[in-house]
Amino acid sequence: MTPTSPLSPLEARWLAEVVRRHEDRNGLLEDSAALLAARAAPPELGERILRRADVVGEREGWREAIRRWHGRARLALLAAAVLALVFGFGAAAGVLGDGSRPVNVVWALGGLLGVHLASLLLWLLGMLLAGRSRGASLQIGGLLGRLWLRLVAALDRSPAAEGLPAALGHLLGRSRLATWGLGAITHGLWTLALAGAAGGVLLLLATRSYGFVWETTILPDEAFVRLTAALGALPALFGFPVPDAVTVAASGSAAAPGGMLAEVGRRAWAGWLLGALLAYGVLPRLLLATGCALLWWRGVRTLALDLALPGYARLRPRLLPDSERIGVRDPAPRVMPRPGRHGPHPTGGEEAALVAIELGADLPWPPPAADEEAMAIAAADAGRLDSREQRRGVLERFAERPPHRLLVAIDARATPDRGSLGLVAELADRAVETRVWALGEQALRAERLALWQHGLAGLGFTPEALITDAAAARAWLLRPGPETRS
Repeated sequence: MTPTSPLSPLEARWLAEVVRRHEDRNGLLEDSAALLAARAAPPELGERILRRADVVGEREGWREAIRRWHGRARLALLAAAVLALVFGFGAAAGVLGDGSRPVNVVWALGGLLGVHLASLLLWLLGMLLAGRSRGASLQIGGLLGRLWLRLVAALDRSPAAEGLPAALGHLLGRSRLATWGLGAITHGLWTLALAGAAGGVLLLLATRSYGFVWETTILPDEAFVRLTAALGALPALFGFPVPDAVTVAASGSAAAPGGMLAEVGRRAWAGWLLGALLAYGVLPRLLLATGCALLWWRGVRTLALDLALPGYARLRPRLLPDSERIGVRDPAPRVMPRPGRHGPHPTGGEEAALVAIELGADLPWPPPAADEEAMAIAAADAGRLDSREQRRGVLERFAERPPHRLLVAIDARATPDRGSLGLVAELADRAVETRVWALGEQALRAERLALWQHGLAGLGFTPEALITDAAAARAWLLRPGPETRS
């Protein structure tokens, strides 16, 4: 079976959001295998949530649904890009016509840029209002971007894909990534549409002969001279021609019967129209598309889950328990560690020591005792060994100063495994004499004691090494004078 490829950072967080929203509505999913996989990840809540979601999402079909969604999104975006180019070229052909009639430059420029400028102003207005409404990010991303999202969602009606758009919107909406992502798509499609229009204008001007006029009933010629100069100022910086006052005035009179434009005038108007389309249409949309894309990629790189959400917060004790069972993941060794394999210690550095391994959270530590005994136990207590760092520190301490008597407290309600038995053996190897103290309610530990006795016997301990009575354990630990190892 071919292994599945890893998800991108965005897809992984999207999948985690899908799982969270589903569990908020329907309760926690069965996740025993997912928890095991998650606890093998680095001890960070976010990383373990992502690992758990990956395993659960694979089983529930959400992981594959996200893959399908991305594939359809790319196809829809490619189709939209082709349509934008075609519509842009069609707009140019509709505005210029077939050359049989003069082209009104005012109407031509308005037809090519009017809808673009209106939608751009609406987008800018939405951006200004976005700061006042945190939930508006997905709504102001752009009309074309939202239509693209709806089209992609309509292509997959499977149950696994049902919650994908809402989860994505919530994930991206918090950091305004939806605004930048949909904005990049919207401005990108507008760039292609306007580029198609510019290409259409250039092709038609190169293959047909057009005359250019302007018409008015109440405005003086001077108004069009100033308008032409103002609109041509920016394109002129890129080398496009601007009709002079004589050409503008002649174009106005050319509307009368018999009026004709000189060749130089037609070329000036053609360059002015194409330059205005590029400067006020293609250029701003290209800059906005690039800016939104850069903000999108920067935001995706820093995108993080909101771990304060209740759905994630309730996973913390399951993914990051206060104490984790110390075990081994390697194959079983041919020979288990045995107490005394380095030889008995003739002397010890400490009179007595007490440690606890893998105790349940309900078992108090250090164990309660009378005043004098409590003080002695506190002095001998080497702590709970709930992490690898704690285990390593105690083993190093005992290696330097081995105790005469070592009492190892265990939770007898738990089933002994290679990890716990191996740790008992390592601890015993650094003491002159060792006993194992079984803690936990007697009714609950009874069926496990036989397993502990069997496991300890395999390490070379005598049956007396397992102590089940608290008073006997304290008496053995606190009695004076060194003894030989049993």
